[in-house]
Amino acid sequence: MKVQYNQGSDWDRYARKVLFWNWLTWFFNFMDRGLIGPLLPLIVLYFHLSLTAAGGIVSLFFVGYLSTFLGGFLSDKLGRKRVISPSVIGFGVVTSLTALARSVPWLATTRIVTGVFEGFQYSTGAAWLSETYPYAKRGKALALWETGYSIGTLGGMVLATLLAARWGWRAPWPVAGFLSILAGVLMMIFVKERPQISTPGYDEMKVFTAGAAPKIRDVFRMRNVWVVFILHGLYNFTFWMAGAWITTYAIKVKHLSFVNGGLLSAVLFAGITIGLLLNGAVADRIGRVKAISLLSFVSALIMLVFTQVSSPVLLYVCIVLAGIFGAYISSAIALVTDTSGPEIAGTAFGIATFGGEMGAILGPLMGGFVAQYFGFQTAFYMLPISLVVSSIVVWVARDVHHRYR
Repeated sequence: MKVQYNQGSDWDRYARKVLFWNWLTWFFNFMDRGLIGPLLPLIVLYFHLSLTAAGGIVSLFFVGYLSTFLGGFLSDKLGRKRVISPSVIGFGVVTSLTALARSVPWLATTRIVTGVFEGFQYSTGAAWLSETYPYAKRGKALALWETGYSIGTLGGMVLATLLAARWGWRAPWPVAGFLSILAGVLMMIFVKERPQISTPGYDEMKVFTAGAAPKIRDVFRMRNVWVVFILHGLYNFTFWMAGAWITTYAIKVKHLSFVNGGLLSAVLFAGITIGLLLNGAVADRIGRVKAISLLSFVSALIMLVFTQVSSPVLLYVCIVLAGIFGAYISSAIALVTDTSGPEIAGTAFGIATFGGEMGAILGPLMGGFVAQYFGFQTAFYMLPISLVVSSIVVWVARDVHHRYR
């Protein structure tokens, strides 16, 4: 498949600018949401929550995050920047207000509303980055962007652990919220979005669809959209269950301190940061399907070992390696744009990420439920199982790697 790309000499500079600002705001998106995992043991004590109720509080964020579909649809109509900038400012404001929560309903409401604002960014940002980079560079670009999620989560966990250990569970929220608001305002000022018809994604779509512009209704018939819907759900189930409960698991089952438990969860996302870059580079080289299947299966084996060891050193080594090999999400979402186009990318990503948020809702909730009634060790066995299922499901996807080579 021969694609004639029609971008000017200044396109690379524009693409890097789009990548930087989307990465920065994505970093703060996940810093804000990454706070709650390490804070959960303190929040459980303060509000006298059961483990199931605590998992429900975490999952409520992802109920709000189901706004990903609406955000993607609106970005197809209004433009990417017009959706993302207000989203970032909005979740910064609500994150700051979380520090004022005095009751469980108040805390639950702030988590839902934070999720609504953050959900508008995901499908929109994925579409903007995907259409801005050609196939040969798309996996690496999305991998770099997704490191904002892993590094931001890591940063949020470290911030929450260190500030809460000294000043209590309320202290981290206004700090993270202020930084998010600042990033959203700066993005609104300094980024200018270019028309979709000038993007590499548009040039590829013309060849892939033989010049027939896809319509919104076509999204619902695209195989890769639904495969990524499932893959994203499994990925979020795995890593948001781990993110929510690994601190408590480390304290109760592995007998680590609060600080070491919180840092263990941060180390997982440090591994994911490396893994995103690895997975993106491998996927651009050998194809998305092969890369996702191979690396996620290896991650499942390592995650199983993690549940069996007790040495703090081995726990840290295993969780880092599980993150490195299991970070397939950037390659998975690239499968969407590989077989669609900019006019419908936001909507396509909205569906795919909707599946992800269903997994994110179920992960913390099921983790808390199973831990309460069957024990944390049983709950954590769900993580390698989820990764194995991902390594199998991905083979249903349509991989166009050979057609672009």
